[in-house]
Amino acid sequence: MGSTDAASAVVYLTRDIVAGVLPPDHKLKVRELCDRYALGATPLREALSQLAARGLVAQEGQRGFRVPPVTRDHLLDITHTRQVIEAEAFRLAMACGDRAWEDEIVSCFHLFRREAERYEPTERWLDGYEARHHRFHQALIAACPYTTLKTFCDDLYSHKTRYRRFLNSLGGPQDGAVALHEQLMELALARDVDRGADEIKQHIGVTADQLLSLLGGV
Repeated sequence: MGSTDAASAVVYLTRDIVAGVLPPDHKLKVRELCDRYALGATPLREALSQLAARGLVAQEGQRGFRVPPVTRDHLLDITHTRQVIEAEAFRLAMACGDRAWEDEIVSCFHLFRREAERYEPTERWLDGYEARHHRFHQALIAACPYTTLKTFCDDLYSHKTRYRRFLNSLGGPQDGAVALHEQLMELALARDVDRGADEIKQHIGVTADQLLSLLGGV
């Protein structure tokens, strides 16, 4: 039961940190989190330690835990790292993927496009859109044979999503977002390794540039 509760706490905390429900620099008090999630203190502390190891929570020595602040330096750090890591995972996936991998990419793209087309300025819609967007990026690299590499990509994606939702929480899909993702799908299906890697780097970089302009002097 304890490990199950800790796993649930990781899911709840990740969801609320990424969505901005627990905002940047927010003090994460175990007692308050126990009430919020109806979980015990031990699994919550375990979950906070796990998320601290992933960088989604900041540990303050003996003073507890806090949601990390948002800064230009951190955004640049995760962007450049993600460009390197996700491009390599995509390369490996294109080299190793089978027909089932291709079918999953096509399916995830169509679900993503459908969600983008039904845009409405609500948090509920944004939750659904982000879930479809994340699943598409996971599908692109699913055939990569290295589990640790894919896990790292997932963590970096979560960091980036936290910035995107904090800075523009109710904005609709970016101009050309569906077409950009369709191009990534086509390059994956064509097994165009070099262009695919370059395209995903550009995609990650463009999003970061838009966020950096919103961050200003932070």
